[in-house]
Parts: sequence; C-alpha cells; structure tokens
Amino acid sequence: MKKHTSAMNTLVCITHWCLQCDSHHPKHQVSGAPALPGGEVDELICPTCNSYDIEELQEVSDAQ
Repeated sequence: MKKHTSAMNTLVCITHWCLQCDSHHPKHQVSGAPALPGGEVDELICPTCNSYDIEELQEVSDAQ
C-alpha cells in the first residue's frame, strides 16, 4: 500500500516577520546574532536580508 503525504503534514508555522524585507519565517530559520562573551543572544537575524529588524508574531484571538 502506498502512503500519501499531504500539505497538512508539512505545515510550518510562521513565527517571525522581517520589517526590512517584509519576509516571514518559521522560528527555526531565524538565527540569533553572535553574543559577546558572557552575554545573551537577544537579537535575531533575518535569513533573507540579514537585518536585525525582526518581530515575533503573536497569535490574536479575533483574527479573521
């Protein structure tokens, strides 16, 4: 029996938006900027244009 795969099996949640190039990315594609020794990584980098102007998208209860 042949197993079918559907688009639903490969659905990836978009979690981040780049304000510079207006692209949207899942969390695993948005990388953290290199931190200084002893520092935390809190800056994200767009995988398309390398901008630091990345916003995390928030789910809204009244989305249409």
